[in-house]
Formats: sequence, structure tokens, C-alpha cells
Amino acid sequence: MLARHVVLFCAALVLTGCAVYPSAGSVEADTPPQIVVRGDVRVWDNPGNFGPVTAERADAGAKVCASLDNDKVRHEARGYHSRALDLEGKPFVGGGYYCVPARRS
Repeated sequence: MLARHVVLFCAALVLTGCAVYPSAGSVEADTPPQIVVRGDVRVWDNPGNFGPVTAERADAGAKVCASLDNDKVRHEARGYHSRALDLEGKPFVGGGYYCVPARRS
């Protein structure tokens, strides 16, 4: 099931510390965010086009974003869009999550 939920990368997956990541919007935008390549990194073109992660999608978002975790960085879902687009402009089955490194407590 996790294979159906696709999450892709934010601009600096491996960076932590004082990095600031764009916020998702308060509602899902009419125009879906799309994965693009900037430099050698796959990023979302418009993170502000994501809406919030609803309570119903929180568990799925956590699982999807956890797939990006490594021994130094844990990721969390900060946005969801039901029609998020992949690199080729095709919608992800099940939508897409905006995953960013988790805030340190």
C-alpha cells in the first residue's frame, strides 16, 4: 500500500539545522504542485499549493515521509495535495505529501 502513496523530495532532504522550508497553504490550491529538477535535486515547484494534512491522512503521510528517513534526519508530512504531479506531469495515485525534515524538539 505504501507503494501507492508517493512522496518526493523537498529541496534539501539531507540538510538540517537552521534550514527554513516553505509552508504548505491553508487549503489545497486549484493548481497542483509538481516535482521539478533544480540543479541535481528533485523538489516541489510550489509547496504553498499543498493543503494541510488532515487527521484522516496523518498516518499515511507519516508512513510515506518516514520512507525518506535516515540515521540523521526524520521527516514529517507538512502538506498534502490530492492531485500532486510527478516529474512527467502525471498525477500521483493517492496524491502527494510535502515532506520536510522534522522540527527538533
